Amino acid sequence: MKDIEDFFIAYKNAVWQKNAAELLSLYDENVVSFDMWDRGYYKNLQEWSPEIEDWLDSLADEKVKVDFEMVVTHASETVGFASGLIRFRAISSDGTVLRGMKNRISVGFSKFGTKWKVVHQHISAPVTSENLMAVLNL
Repeated sequence: MKDIEDFFIAYKNAVWQKNAAELLSLYDENVVSFDMWDRGYYKNLQEWSPEIEDWLDSLADEKVKVDFEMVVTHASETVGFASGLIRFRAISSDGTVLRGMKNRISVGFSKFGTKWKVVHQHISAPVTSENLMAVLNL
């Protein structure tokens, strides 16, 4: 990625095409990822890659449309940060929206040479007092 803003376009396209390799290429090998599913924390790309591959492979005939909203970016010469909302919508082969969700996303970037890579990503959702017990596994 030449610019941080390229991440959002590349992410959307890779997910729509179900191209795990393209999606994972946006991330540094030492990326730390806090995710909403299963383990919830991955300490590097090698650990996280199977989860991304399994997710995209599990879609069968469905595709996932990703949209970003309220994105704000900050960058210096070698470090960048972006935050906003990410919306996922599962689309059937006939174009019907099957399900969807909107989460918060924060992404940290480092510049390696002339290219940006994601070194930290955090996806989350608000928690209410009613579902706090389930989130904490109490």
